[in-house]
Amino acid sequence: MSENTRTALITGASRGLGLALARRLAEDGWSLVIGGRDAEALEAARAELSGAASVAAVPGDVSEGAHRLALAEAVRNSGGLDLLVNNASMLGPSPQPELMEYPLDALEEVFRVNVFAPLALIRAAKENLNSGAAIINVTSDAAIQNYEGWGGYGSSKAALDQMTNILAAERGDLRVYALDPGDMRTRMHQSAFPDEDISDRPLPEESVPGIIRLIEGDLPSGRYEARGLPEEPRIKELRVAITADDFDAARRFYGEGLGLPVADEWSGESGNGVIFSAPDTTVEILDRRQSEFVDEVEAKGHASGHVRLAVEAGDVGETAAALRDAGARMVGGTAVETPWGDMNARLETPDGLQITLFHPIEEKEAVR
Repeated sequence: MSENTRTALITGASRGLGLALARRLAEDGWSLVIGGRDAEALEAARAELSGAASVAAVPGDVSEGAHRLALAEAVRNSGGLDLLVNNASMLGPSPQPELMEYPLDALEEVFRVNVFAPLALIRAAKENLNSGAAIINVTSDAAIQNYEGWGGYGSSKAALDQMTNILAAERGDLRVYALDPGDMRTRMHQSAFPDEDISDRPLPEESVPGIIRLIEGDLPSGRYEARGLPEEPRIKELRVAITADDFDAARRFYGEGLGLPVADEWSGESGNGVIFSAPDTTVEILDRRQSEFVDEVEAKGHASGHVRLAVEAGDVGETAAALRDAGARMVGGTAVETPWGDMNARLETPDGLQITLFHPIEEKEAVR
């Protein structure tokens, strides 16, 4: 196994959400330890997943200590754990009885599987949790909504939510999440509504992208809905790389003129470099005709070339003066009011790059 391979432990992984998530993680190069009560279904899952990933399948009931120890041993053999997903759950009697008639032995079993077992498994695996590992306890909207007839399952998930909250507070070195996957077309959901057609419910696969965003992102510990998480941008940073013939002049211009703070800087035999930190960044794409129109408005037709920087300034005049002091020259004369409602000024930097300073001056329909 590669040193860079991450390992995930998923309970209830023989079908439904657990299997859907395991498939995605296998595609993404994770090593997997999977558990489930149905040994035959779990072996089928292992056979499928092993085509894309290293998979250890450990059949058993997560409410039993021996099974949890076997899962922990498999994790230990894999070299450590980066993700633990407590997905295995028990619905309880179906149709679900009201609390006043709920068999107490059945309620005790629901709590043993849905509350006690997740914590016990976390504790069994705690010595093998890698730095920054994530723990996901799969919960339900029944934990926060008072649905009639859902007293057993819902109260167990509410207890799991609070247990997750406290664990997160106690273990700031881990990312600890309660994750509501939403309604899904699963065997458990059909058992909850035995007389209903649930074919209109989303498949578990539709909840997986949100779980992946939780796993791969940097959201703080807490409770999240899988289908309510925002899309993650594919890139984390946009950087404009400029080659300057006069490095010191360019450094003064962007540092002192624009007032950008230095994020990193280096100097050596291979040359000099500096990275400035900038506020919000956007990418504007113009066709040739639009670019010529903007050049005519801002710079009396002076072509900007393929790349032009644009910077929103609090005061265009003051900023333009500061940039001239830092070595820039005005292009096309003074600042102008544009048809789209900005005050703009065009300058050329010491390294020959054109830069637009702009400041919105009024609410006006854009004329581009």
